[in-house]
Amino acid sequence: MLALIAIFGVLAGVQCREYNGDQVYRLEVQTPNQIEYLQNLQNNGADFWTEVRLGNVDVRVELKDKTVWEKEFQNLGINFSVMIEDLAGLIKESKTWFKKGDKSRVGSKHAMDWTSYHPVEDMHDFMDFLVSTYDYVSVSSIGQSYEGNDMRVLSVCKGGCGNKPAIWIDGGIHAREWVSPATVTYMINELLENNSDHPDLTEELDWYIIPNINPDGYNYSYTDRLWRKTRSPNDNGCFGTDANRNWGFHWNEGGSSNDPCDEAYMGKEAFSEVENRNVRDFILERKGQIKFFNTLHSYSQYILLPWGWSFDHPDNYLEMQLLAFEAVLELLIVHGTEYEVGSIPSLLYIASGGSLDWALGEAGIPYSFAMELRDKGKYGFVLPPDQIIPTGEETWAFHLTVARAIIREFGKQI
Repeated sequence: MLALIAIFGVLAGVQCREYNGDQVYRLEVQTPNQIEYLQNLQNNGADFWTEVRLGNVDVRVELKDKTVWEKEFQNLGINFSVMIEDLAGLIKESKTWFKKGDKSRVGSKHAMDWTSYHPVEDMHDFMDFLVSTYDYVSVSSIGQSYEGNDMRVLSVCKGGCGNKPAIWIDGGIHAREWVSPATVTYMINELLENNSDHPDLTEELDWYIIPNINPDGYNYSYTDRLWRKTRSPNDNGCFGTDANRNWGFHWNEGGSSNDPCDEAYMGKEAFSEVENRNVRDFILERKGQIKFFNTLHSYSQYILLPWGWSFDHPDNYLEMQLLAFEAVLELLIVHGTEYEVGSIPSLLYIASGGSLDWALGEAGIPYSFAMELRDKGKYGFVLPPDQIIPTGEETWAFHLTVARAIIREFGKQI
């Protein structure tokens, strides 16, 4: 145990990892003692890809530590298998999946496609194309990130914004989850370019969509593929805050870290991150209008509901749960992909300071969800781009169902 803590204590301050020889293990956690042991490792810098809990837990293991890991797991009766054999090779390959768009290609209208991952600039180019094409679409900057990158929201509002119930969708809060902003842009394309298939969605709802609310971290994840946080500087020479532990509703009430080098660092105070403040201010200006909030993550295939900070449920939990079940059945029909529905602690772990808790508890958005997209662990965070379109198709089916439910409940006007 002490040997492992020493190993990960060194790793905690490392900002850019090579991953050479690293593997990702899947552990079968079955007892409280096993959980306690793994949580001690996590608290000392071990790179867990999923949180420690009963059931399957995924963790990155360095080649030089493999023997130590396996011996400790065997002593504790933790069954394990190798989930990703050659992490460095997969990450190296993933760099070829990230491409600057080519608007000169035949039939191209903009820089985006959904057969590769794209920089934030391509997402903005796509949004600009939509503004120039549809008179009811606009783009506004809600501010800049810590490193000065524009944070741009696409507004889809026929007849002007503010007089219809609205839907909010965001992606990219965790930098390494590339399929999240890719899926958000896919859904934007479906909403607008195929509007004739579902005109009610733009006639009877307003939409506010931001593909990437952590552009600094996303850009940096091309250099360090598994980077999760923002890029603001911290103490101890470390960088970044977990932007999904930094929201000012039950902040610092479990499932976050006060270690500036930790992946789940909650920040020195609630809303310390400018990216979160920018989103907060935009949403609060529309308080009472937005009826559905969804923040897209990966991976594990979950529909997560509040609260994250407590095993208690909000008063409208049943209504949220029923809507999630209705929508997830439509998602299942598309490709047969199975998603589980439940509160964050019941499916994962206590996690305070998350955006969906704030959206319900502070912004008053009655349906507040988070989605963990594909997959269930074969690739984890390093999901190949051939998964973008099927992920987008099934996620769109989910949102199509939700949108029509919001129309039924809240009507055309607010």
